[in-house]
Amino acid sequence: MADLKTMSGGKALVFARVEEDQANASGVMVAYQTTYSYKRSKDSKTEDTKTGKVLKGGSVEATFSLELLASKQEIVTKLDNAFNDGKNVQFWIVYTDTPGTKTGTYVARSMTAVMTSVEETGDSDNSVSLKIEASVEGGYAASGEVQLNLDDDKDKGVQFIQLGKVTENETSNSSSAPTPTK
Repeated sequence: MADLKTMSGGKALVFARVEEDQANASGVMVAYQTTYSYKRSKDSKTEDTKTGKVLKGGSVEATFSLELLASKQEIVTKLDNAFNDGKNVQFWIVYTDTPGTKTGTYVARSMTAVMTSVEETGDSDNSVSLKIEASVEGGYAASGEVQLNLDDDKDKGVQFIQLGKVTENETSNSSSAPTPTK
């Protein structure tokens, strides 16, 4: 079992874009993200037959959640507005520690989702955190690869093979906490 490699959660980065912006805007890495969750599930039911009970599985459903520190990053405002306006959002989870099949590519998941809740929480450390939850369209995220240059500060671009260009255009190299949104 020594050949098995685990995926490191600290190396998985989430990128986002409002779906209607895909023709003229790149997705961006969500700054100050702390955790994410991607969960798939199925309902099952038992059906009586003449020879006994048969267990049947339902269709796959998936949910995605993202927690981050609030900031004045434009994508945070766009996600909030997308929730209020009922717009779909595209998310990418890029596993930056898992190389793809070609040089410069990484394993990733992509999904289009409908946001189902946004929760803002303030704590005693004067930071504001956000939790975004969404239902994934089609029941699950697509698996694929992205082209991502993590060493180039000018263009930390991501090219998802199936969904188009994504870039990290808003980041902070500061070790201080972000300014809370108002």
